[in-house]
Amino acid sequence: MNSPDRSEEIKVSIETGNSTIVGTVHMPASAYRSRLSDLLNQKDISFLSITDVSVYKGDKLDEPVYRTTYLAVNLKNIDLIRPLEGD
Repeated sequence: MNSPDRSEEIKVSIETGNSTIVGTVHMPASAYRSRLSDLLNQKDISFLSITDVSVYKGDKLDEPVYRTTYLAVNLKNIDLIRPLEGD
């Protein structure tokens, strides 16, 4: 169980029109026991912040075309997002 002052980290895979993004989403401490969908459905955010990011061309996950420590993804560009449990 997370303490109230720590964020929960969720490793995710995000599919956009032409790429797959794999990285970590940090749920804010104020969202304790919230779901990823709750974060995505907030009306006051337009971008999803992701850390430890690997970006792949399409669905070819053999070698990333780009890596970075941080990426902000516009929610309008997300076709599918899923948590990667146990990865």
